[in-house]
Amino acid sequence: MLTDLLTKEKIRFTNKELSWQEAIELAAQPLLDKHEIEERYIKAIIDKVEAFGPYIDLGLGIALPHARPEEGVKKLGMSFLRCEHPVKLMDDVKHEIKLFIVLAAIDNETHLRALSTLTKILSNK
Repeated sequence: MLTDLLTKEKIRFTNKELSWQEAIELAAQPLLDKHEIEERYIKAIIDKVEAFGPYIDLGLGIALPHARPEEGVKKLGMSFLRCEHPVKLMDDVKHEIKLFIVLAAIDNETHLRALSTLTKILSNK
């Protein structure tokens, strides 16, 4: 299931220095290009981080940007952005991110298997 969601077209790398908002936008762009999300989903993620803080920071330089399905998800999807330069989430050095994995879930359950596989892969790094 993970390989169905995270295709090579949805994996990006950048050596540019980005703001955290730019990183989320760039990380989510492949999902927008594939019509799996609407533009408002990206805005919802950024708005939530601004409102609730760095809840997307999983630790170890990994972030999982996501919002609610009803905020613009059309189809289950996942995209990946690897940043050469750490991105300071909320402009805070305590939350430096090098890997953004954008999740677009259509409900509260469908994505769990893919997340479980991803967790296993990341824990073996």
